[in-house]
Amino acid sequence: MYTDALPFLGCPACRAALALRHDRRDALGEILEGELACAGCQAIFPIREGIADFLGPPRPPTPAQVTNEWPLTAWIYERGWRPFALTLLSREAFPYRRELPLMVDLMQPQRGGLFLDVACSNGLYARALTRTLRGAPGHVLGVDHSLPMLAQARRFARDAGLPISYARASAQALPVLAGQASGVAIGGSLNEIGDLDGCLAEVRRALRPDGRFVAMTLARAATAPGRAVQGLLGSGGVVFWPAGELSARFATHGLRTLDEQQYGLVMFHMAVPA
Repeated sequence: MYTDALPFLGCPACRAALALRHDRRDALGEILEGELACAGCQAIFPIREGIADFLGPPRPPTPAQVTNEWPLTAWIYERGWRPFALTLLSREAFPYRRELPLMVDLMQPQRGGLFLDVACSNGLYARALTRTLRGAPGHVLGVDHSLPMLAQARRFARDAGLPISYARASAQALPVLAGQASGVAIGGSLNEIGDLDGCLAEVRRALRPDGRFVAMTLARAATAPGRAVQGLLGSGGVVFWPAGELSARFATHGLRTLDEQQYGLVMFHMAVPA
């Protein structure tokens, strides 16, 4: 956690502002230990090993989210799966050097401000946004429910020399004040987010009037074998939508889709507050 994130933080329960207390920092200015005290409901949220915790004991609701709590999943995610995922799912060459510039172009982080990487896993989008922000007034906050994922994300960020803040929180109760985010990114996690409507409502609450929401998701398969596989995944809490249906869900929460791109099963949406 870094001080650049503090003015934007809010209690996920009562939405009041938070105050930092009893902090300990390292030579780089990262807040390693401390607590965030709510001015409204008086709740206290600890910061441990650089990560603010707004959840307490793990309570993942679906099998898909349970696997993300495993340290082995966090270790292998970017080392063994994520670099190849979009190529496999789109059936065309889709490495990071194609995906990340696409996401950044849709987000336009050079506008400055606070950017959220929600359900950030190992923080891939958070790092890409922060690299683009170099020299611009802005900060990135990565949010995930899995402490092992966040710990790995923080290690990757520190190894790269990138000052990114991380918080353990729910996508349906983001620890930010209303109307503070210039952008919210979700990379591949809407499919397993659980309560989609709760998540989208929080995205809309967090965004500034000129903010942007960029989501990379997996579409519903068009073939019978593909739908069969997705049906099995559905029993573990993974859900798939056609592009138009997802845009319609965005609209019900005041998010107007301006850009929609699909490559095989891989979809990118960019939406703004309506």
